[in-house]
Amino acid sequence: MHRRYAHAALITVLALSVTYSVVYARSNDTVLLVNLDAAITGATTEMMEDAARVAVNIDARLILVTADTPGGEINAVKDVMNLFEASPIPVCFYVYPPGSSAWSGGTYLLVSSHVAAMSSGTSIGSAQPVQLTGEPINDTKHINALSALMVNHAALHGRNKTAARRFITENLNLGPEEALRYGVVEVAADDTQTLLDGLSGKALVRTETGVGTSVWRLVDADEPVDEKIITRIPFAGVGDAEVVEYAPSVQSWLLQLIYDPSVASILFTLGFYLLIIGLQTPGLGAEFVGALFLLLSLMAFQVIGVEPLSLILFTGGFVLVLAELKMHTGFLGFAGGLCILLGTLFLVPSPHWLLAPEATRRIRNTLLGVSFVFFFVFGVLIYKVSKARSLKAATGEEVIIGSRGLASTRLDPRGEVRVLGEHWRARAEDASIEAGAEVEVTGREGLLLVVRAVKPSVQPEKERR
Repeated sequence: MHRRYAHAALITVLALSVTYSVVYARSNDTVLLVNLDAAITGATTEMMEDAARVAVNIDARLILVTADTPGGEINAVKDVMNLFEASPIPVCFYVYPPGSSAWSGGTYLLVSSHVAAMSSGTSIGSAQPVQLTGEPINDTKHINALSALMVNHAALHGRNKTAARRFITENLNLGPEEALRYGVVEVAADDTQTLLDGLSGKALVRTETGVGTSVWRLVDADEPVDEKIITRIPFAGVGDAEVVEYAPSVQSWLLQLIYDPSVASILFTLGFYLLIIGLQTPGLGAEFVGALFLLLSLMAFQVIGVEPLSLILFTGGFVLVLAELKMHTGFLGFAGGLCILLGTLFLVPSPHWLLAPEATRRIRNTLLGVSFVFFFVFGVLIYKVSKARSLKAATGEEVIIGSRGLASTRLDPRGEVRVLGEHWRARAEDASIEAGAEVEVTGREGLLLVVRAVKPSVQPEKERR
């Protein structure tokens, strides 16, 4: 039975493992739209890195990030800031929809973007660092370091350095009108189409300064620039460009959940105790769950990355599946299928394969399908094994003793009986038994059964009066 399920799983894997050969037609008139509507964590870094690769693959003219975020973890914020600065495709950070906000970490991202924009009723600011408990950090070491970070990124993009410093030291907050007037943002617009139309007559230039550094500026397309231009990116016609919306995968949702500090702490604590319990009482599966929780928490604490974790899960999953084919426990296959499923969710095919987003989704869905097959098949196998173990043995002395049948011949004291559809030589335990009487097996002597009559064929003398 175990081999039948294993063969079915392997056949399904072969059927679903299809190689896609996709030729993707690039376009140079597209804008990639990315939505940032949660706290900034390591999951945000992974999402923005993936979005940046997608933008390169489709040859997008602009990465438009619409944001409504309360802020986030400082290391993740710095990683995204560096990603913006290093992007070969300009990034427009747009606080949208109207009434939303980009506080704290969101303000850092706005200041480090190539084009900053806000919609009506939005807010930025309140960038003073806080502890996990929510209490503000007033240590001058942290305040000065983060102030310099904000000011230097503002200077790189020709923005108001005084306002950038006050975002941290005074928790300054600005609306779109003030931000535009003070030179913190370049554009105010209430929807993405109006924003893109407004950029159509602009150009993004990077010029040298007198001290050898460079600065980005958004200028009118026909505006003369006195400084030496290092890079010029025209936005002419960007209002007519196709807007391609970046669709976060299941991976993004899962990472956003695991990277939550409270969830990561719970996973670490549970994993530690479950691992100890599993090592003390092996065979319950607690050690496997504990090790899995610990790996997930280490990823959330950024001790190991997402890709190394995916490799560990895939390797461990296939080792467990191979062990299942040898040991036939059911649980090993189930655990292996779960590892492969999680590894697939974390490892979405990278866009640098030069695949279209549709092809990437098909490959991801194929991997998920294969993982679900493993997960389902071995789950059914565990159910079947547990059910089989709960059944009474179908052969052997445990079944024959206590069974009932009929006497084929008279037993005086030996003869033949028919029990469980088979003929047996038998011996009467007490009195003789007439042919056709119902008997019950009480013992076994090799191939000879010991039986007694269920209803004695010879009744006691006092009962025949």
